Amino acid sequence: MSECQLLKTEYQTLKNLQEEFEVELANAIKSGKTEKVQTLKKVITEKLQNLKEKLYYPKKITAKFSNPETTKTENKDKDIEINVEEEIQKQQEFYAGKEGMPNFNKQEVRQIFRKYEKEIQKAIEAYGYDTITIIPAKLPDTEALNQIMTNGYKNKTFQSSDFKRGGGFNKVTPIESQKTRVILTHSDQDIYVIFSANKEDNANPFLKATLNQLIDQLSAKEIEGLSLNEYLIIQRQYFENTGGHLDEMGWTWLPKSHSASHVVFVGWKSDKLCVNVHYASHRALDLACRLCEIFELP
Repeated sequence: MSECQLLKTEYQTLKNLQEEFEVELANAIKSGKTEKVQTLKKVITEKLQNLKEKLYYPKKITAKFSNPETTKTENKDKDIEINVEEEIQKQQEFYAGKEGMPNFNKQEVRQIFRKYEKEIQKAIEAYGYDTITIIPAKLPDTEALNQIMTNGYKNKTFQSSDFKRGGGFNKVTPIESQKTRVILTHSDQDIYVIFSANKEDNANPFLKATLNQLIDQLSAKEIEGLSLNEYLIIQRQYFENTGGHLDEMGWTWLPKSHSASHVVFVGWKSDKLCVNVHYASHRALDLACRLCEIFELP
């Protein structure tokens, strides 16, 4: 039964209960016995509230991000709009087109946006997040997910010798939720930009602040980064939306994915996705962290 049919069924149930309530109310007026009327009233109130919650959710979330590094008034403020319903539809189609991938329940995602609408808006205003990614529950294992998300690329994912030595994809330990979740991220392609007379550095200032930082330093600032599983999905969506790849210059730490005593980091080099690892004590001018904020139901 489709979601629309379920809602119609619930609505019809409410109508039937209302008719029953009116009959019992007339009987109660005559007899003075109100127990059944009170019970029906409670059931109707609960079902009506439940139906209202299913029907309402924010269709769009809008916010204004004020770039703290920009002094020119005309460039300082950026209006950001997330079209919730459009993203839900588009991302359902994305997963439906990937054999072996689970999909998400639209109603559950709408509940997330309903519950955290204000928090999402505040996060966008504070940090300039302009992209959402919906992650289904119960993802395939990381090796299978890599194959699905890189299917059709010219070259297979490159795995460094250190990454292979740690067991490769099969031994990556993802520190992530297993629930359906919504991730706020930035659409910036490259956090690290080679400065030249021909290219301006337009990366989000909060992303740039993570360059050349130790993982421990990032954690102390309560910065949340991505897992390898999450990155694989976000990278593929970026490719299908733009034709380009994330991190064609520079690398991204994935602090929620560990391989033995190392932390995973990734980039797009020589026409292929490259997965590498290093100790958390490592730092580099071209190595940053993609900030994110994650929302899920309790």
